[in-house]
Amino acid sequence: MDQPFIELIDIHKSFSGNHVLDGVNLSIETGRVTCVIGKSGTGKSVLLKHIIGLMQPDSGQVCVNGLPTNQMDNIQRHRFYRQISYMFQDNALFDFLTVWENIALPLTEKKKIPMDQIRQRVKEKMEALEISNHENKYPAQLSGGIRKRVALARALITEPVAVLFDEPTSGLDPVRRNSVHAMITTYQKEFGFTAVIVSHDIPQIFTISQRLAMLDQGKIIYFGKSDGIFQTDNDVVKAFISGKEP
Repeated sequence: MDQPFIELIDIHKSFSGNHVLDGVNLSIETGRVTCVIGKSGTGKSVLLKHIIGLMQPDSGQVCVNGLPTNQMDNIQRHRFYRQISYMFQDNALFDFLTVWENIALPLTEKKKIPMDQIRQRVKEKMEALEISNHENKYPAQLSGGIRKRVALARALITEPVAVLFDEPTSGLDPVRRNSVHAMITTYQKEFGFTAVIVSHDIPQIFTISQRLAMLDQGKIIYFGKSDGIFQTDNDVVKAFISGKEP
């Protein structure tokens, strides 16, 4: 088996004595879409924040191509985190910035990229996501689906190796949820990034995921191919995917 791109090894994280992650093990393969499912409050977003470095584990290791992040020097660690984008549940667009300014922000913050290059890269991403005609609008003027595209364009503007999606369809109706799933699938194939998605969209999310992990009581209780989850003998998993209490 190839070395995983990102590997979580026996990750523990507690808040005020509450064990949110209680020995999580998870392998994320390069170029694949991995989805993390589970009931609300089980720590799925906490897991994502450990991958991107927004949180540090109480114990355990996050490894990148076999190297633990806590053994990286500052340059290595910065290089890794710079390769990952995070698409927040609420999109996290700035209301006082235009669509163009929101998308360009990760580049303009760096201060080292010439403005003509920034304009070209923003133009390319807006064209690819079909939002060019919204460049001078503000987030409040956009539909929920377009805001998701803007957030994805901003996540992709740095040309990341991986994109983490925290409940990307939260608050959307079924039609728009399907549209966002299609958008992720299309652009993941087009740009080739590794995707990790936290989602409640059961069973729709199974169709776009190549690997599926279920988090329950701080542990991964299922990991494998999406279609394999229907053959599991785990009663908790079976109850969750059928919408029943175990």
